[in-house]
Amino acid sequence: MAEETIRIVSRRFGTYDVPARQIVRLPEGLIGLPEARRVALLEPKTPGAPFRYMLCVDEPELAFLVCDPDDFFPGYSEHVPRPTGAGPGDVVVLAIVTIPESPREMTANLLAPLVVDCRSREGRQLILDAARFTTRHRLIAEG
Repeated sequence: MAEETIRIVSRRFGTYDVPARQIVRLPEGLIGLPEARRVALLEPKTPGAPFRYMLCVDEPELAFLVCDPDDFFPGYSEHVPRPTGAGPGDVVVLAIVTIPESPREMTANLLAPLVVDCRSREGRQLILDAARFTTRHRLIAEG
C-alpha cells in the first residue's frame, strides 16, 4: 500500500509531494500567523545538515528555515516545556531561523520555539522567559 502524500504547490518554492507523516498540525497557528495551521517539515537534502524547511500547507507561499536549537545551543531544549506524558524521543524542538543579507549574521528565535509531539504530529509555538531568551540569538559567533 502506497504511503499517503499531500501535494503542496507554491509559485515561490515549487511543488512537493510530502508524506502525510511529515505534516504537523498547529491548532493555534504560528504567532502572528493564525492561519498557518498545517506545515510540512521537509528533510534536508544533505544528510546531517542542521537546517530543514518548514513549508506551510495552508499558505504555500509561506516557508521558514528551522533548526534543532540544541545543535547550536547545547542544552537549550531542557528549558522548553514538554507535552504531558511525552518521553525523551517523543518531542522535537525547532527554532525558526532568520537569514539576513549576510548569512554569517543569521539568528534563531529561541524566545518562541516550536514544540512538536511526534506521537500526535501536533505542535505549538511557545513563548519562553524573555529575560533569558531573545528572538535573535546568533548562530555563528562573531569573529
